[in-house]
Amino acid sequence: MGMLSGGMCNPMALAFVNSTSPNDKVSVSYTTVYPLTMFIRVILAQILILIAV
Repeated sequence: MGMLSGGMCNPMALAFVNSTSPNDKVSVSYTTVYPLTMFIRVILAQILILIAV
């Protein structure tokens, strides 16, 4: 669930899952996926702009 909420960049989903999960695996997976997702979004936007021009 941490990877899913990190992929969606949704901290509210992370807060909900953290309240139901007894360990820190959810937070670790969120912090692993979130920066990668933000990086891919920026690169993808730049590629789309280059294709459109």
